[in-house]
Order: sequence, then C-alpha cells, then structure tokens
Amino acid sequence: MTRPSGSLGARALETLKLLLGLALVLMVVLNIVNAAGRYGGLPVPGGMDELLVIAMIWVVMIGCILATHDRTHLAINLLPQSLNNDRRRVLETLVTFLTAGVCAFVAWHSWTFIERIGAIGQKSMGLGVPMVVPHLAIFVGFAGTALVSLVLAVTDCRAFFQDRAK
Repeated sequence: MTRPSGSLGARALETLKLLLGLALVLMVVLNIVNAAGRYGGLPVPGGMDELLVIAMIWVVMIGCILATHDRTHLAINLLPQSLNNDRRRVLETLVTFLTAGVCAFVAWHSWTFIERIGAIGQKSMGLGVPMVVPHLAIFVGFAGTALVSLVLAVTDCRAFFQDRAK
C-alpha cells in the first residue's frame, strides 16, 4: 500500500534521503581537504581517512534500507521478464522473502560479532572510535533491510491473494 506523498512517513523518508545526500557531499569535501593537505604539505587532522570510511559504511547501510523500501536495489530481472504477471509476482515475492531471511541471518551474526568486539573494548587506531560503531552499521543495515523486505513480501503476498479472489 503506498502512502500519500505528504504523509509523515514519506516526509521522513525524503528527509533521510536528503541527509544521506548531504553526508555524501560533506564526505567529498572532507576527502578533498584531506587530499589537499596530504599532497599540498598542509596540516591534515588525524583520523580523517578513518572517519570517511566509517561514515561511508553508515551511508551505504542506511541507503540499502531505503533502496529496499523503494524497490530500487540492484536486481537481475532476466527471468522475471520472461514470466507472465502472476508468475512474476510470485517469483518476486519469494525473492523478497528470501532476501528478508538472508538479511536477518547476516544481521544475527553481525550482532554476535558486535557483542564480541564490545566485550573486549576494541577501538580504531586513528580516532579511537569503538569498533562497535562501524559494525553496528552493518547490523542496522541488514536488520532494517530484513524488516523492510519482510513487510514488502507480506504486503505483496496479501495483494496477490486479494487480486486472485476478485
């Protein structure tokens, strides 16, 4: 079910997309400053590369959730294109359920890893950031993608059976 474009959820998604875009622009600026300093002999704040890597991980993982929600993630759709509408919908729903399962599996293993590195207090070398921070992005991204995929798959399944009942 699609929401009206002015709904709170739609505005929140658009705001999140804008923030991710601004984060990418800021990262480009920081990267230019870093490169100019490194190759121009100017002072460069320590840990800039590390900060950029951590930020990129977060941007990619949040972006993955948004791409799943918008159904704009990368897909090879050669097989679905060769099927009729009903079979295509069934296949796409099965793939979405499978995506939810695989992402939930990865999120669960990610969480167990986060518990381990959190228990030993591992920190990054440059900035001393707890390594839980970048690894938490992996968990959030995969858990969020699993949840969104599950909601989409259930919604698609329900719509398919409602259409068949008509």
